[in-house]
Amino acid sequence: MPETETVIPPEAWPLMSALFNVTLAFAAVWLAVTVFVAWRRNASNLTAVHDAERNRRAQPDFLSVDAKERKEAMRRADQFESDLDKRDRDEARSERRKAREQATMLQRATQLISFGMALFSLATMISGTMFQVSIMGRYWEQYSAGERLAAVIREHPIGVAITVAVILYNIARFVVNRSWQKEA
Repeated sequence: MPETETVIPPEAWPLMSALFNVTLAFAAVWLAVTVFVAWRRNASNLTAVHDAERNRRAQPDFLSVDAKERKEAMRRADQFESDLDKRDRDEARSERRKAREQATMLQRATQLISFGMALFSLATMISGTMFQVSIMGRYWEQYSAGERLAAVIREHPIGVAITVAVILYNIARFVVNRSWQKEA
């Protein structure tokens, strides 16, 4: 072996190492495939072609029909099929309910937060506008309650429109989404 190492040039060793690794990889894949095929053949109760024996007296089972057993098997198959269908319907219904309950809880929470924030924004805007120290006296002396509200709307039309739209949208969604109580 030492004389072989001296004959092979040092530049060839990386190539030989790579070829050795490739050979080992191919051997490992071949071994894995061989074991898999053997296990699969054994699990499927298959016989290799070269191991098969000839039996001239062999008769397949399907040539003789047992009508009573066949009818019973068909009845069991129909029952099994209906049980599977019922189970699938029940699972689908429970998944829909679970998804609806989870979504409903999340929707309720976000709607409540959105509704609360809209009311808070409206109240803050109205109170901030109406109770500013510099203009509070003017509002109280010059305007009635309706005129004060009109002044707020006139001074902040975009904020009032957005706030009212959010409030109306949440009220409408709350009323429309009451259908979940009717189904249960």
